Amino acid sequence: MPHRPARQMTIDEFAAEIGMTTRTVRSYQARGLLPAPKRMGRSPMYDSFHLTRMRTVLRLQHKGLPLEAIRALLEPDLVLRQFLPTGGALACALRQNPELLHAAIECVVVTRLPDGSLELRNARAVLAAGRRGAPIAHTVNVLVQAVCALQPHAESAFADVQRSAPSVPQENLAELAVEAFRIAIAAIASHDVSRTA
Repeated sequence: MPHRPARQMTIDEFAAEIGMTTRTVRSYQARGLLPAPKRMGRSPMYDSFHLTRMRTVLRLQHKGLPLEAIRALLEPDLVLRQFLPTGGALACALRQNPELLHAAIECVVVTRLPDGSLELRNARAVLAAGRRGAPIAHTVNVLVQAVCALQPHAESAFADVQRSAPSVPQENLAELAVEAFRIAIAAIASHDVSRTA
């Protein structure tokens, strides 16, 4: 199936499509409920990913969920980052170990921001890799090793998801693959636990 380019909309077109004002759209972005628009030249543009996300937010809100709960459901890393070591502690630990810093950036466990600071990419993964009281460098090293172990399998797994779900929009495939993998691994882990109990 050929890949169709995503529909691009200005903020006015996007707001009209979902029945909101541009001010309300910006408010949802500021609260972390809607990702920032993509830039095309100097123009911020919204696409079908933004439409899907906003419709999900509105559907959950209509069912009675407060916005903070919706944000935690849709972007758990934004909430969980509050419980991780500050950027200063991370930067200090990684700069003392240049090999680990390079490996963490290479496998996208850590992202270097435009201002030069470092940010852990996935708070849930960091919390899972760490143990109470462990130094942040040890936690990042555990996570880097786990990502490196899975990396060779990721491309074929993603291709399998694409083949098995042709009706899923292209912009949702990565999230679907991640969540399907999470479910599959959790099922394996719970099966192993029940077998040893």
